[in-house]
Amino acid sequence: MSDLSSRRRLLRGAVAATAASALPRFSFAQGSGQVLRLGYIGPGKKPAAATGWALRQGHLLRKLAPLGFKEVTTRNFPNGPDLNEAFLSGALDVGIYGDTPAVVARSRGLEGQLIGFDAVGMNVWLLTPRDGVRSVKALEGQSIGVARGSYMHRYVLGLLKENGLQKSVKVIHMFPRDGEAALDQGSIAAFAAQVDVGPLLASRGYPVIDEAEKHPTLRGTSVIVASSKLLAAAPGLPAAWTRARRAALQEIRRNSADYYAFHSEVSGFPLEIVKISHPLSHFPEAAYPPEGLALLDEVKKFLLAENLVSRDFALAQWRAQED
Repeated sequence: MSDLSSRRRLLRGAVAATAASALPRFSFAQGSGQVLRLGYIGPGKKPAAATGWALRQGHLLRKLAPLGFKEVTTRNFPNGPDLNEAFLSGALDVGIYGDTPAVVARSRGLEGQLIGFDAVGMNVWLLTPRDGVRSVKALEGQSIGVARGSYMHRYVLGLLKENGLQKSVKVIHMFPRDGEAALDQGSIAAFAAQVDVGPLLASRGYPVIDEAEKHPTLRGTSVIVASSKLLAAAPGLPAAWTRARRAALQEIRRNSADYYAFHSEVSGFPLEIVKISHPLSHFPEAAYPPEGLALLDEVKKFLLAENLVSRDFALAQWRAQED
């Protein structure tokens, strides 16, 4: 099997269970005062960004209470494909995760709806061992580690294509927690790290040879997706979620120090690393900011062009309508 076929198999594996799984089971209508089950990506104890602060400060539950919700429970996942599987099994009502696994899942038939963005323009850091290569071109014949099915994975595939390296560089599935050890041992030539992890590794002396910020269409977004059955029972949820995020953003911008302290606490990353990774400009107030939609469209076009998904869909039909 060629390296290109291997890379495609990795990304397709992100939602391989979709074709064989049943649609999510839905339990909202089993009485009043329901619990909303929220999934998110990362090692943090709680979600961060504007939704995390809205949850912490009580804005989210106050906005959702009139719709019949009494509690929001959270569950973290190591990557987007795992979150997709939880969606498919009916274990989640809302998920916050990277654009690439969300678009792949939608293309493969996941019956969820986009209700907003939690972050737009997320960076990726491409790091090498301390004595490793010093340019992207020098990766020819080498291997790159990246979490499969993630927004970082799309960045890697796009970067390799830009440099004509898609057939000569091996892409290896690797969780973020394993990246530093692999770099330290020299078992990979580069590692594509997401927000928080990237600048942390850079602060420890691992050279950065490229970033998604240098390739605007390869930056990532964090999307908010809700079960279609949930939205059918609670059509006011998208608007309520947006109001909660806006209330949180107003507080965040008035007192960013408190917010960043919270983000550092729940994520476990040093304060300065969090500030580098999450500039407030990445947190949109609008439910569907034009920049976020444009980046989603780039994700979709890329995945279709690379035959990583086979079914196109209209972003306008994916978006939930706000009341």
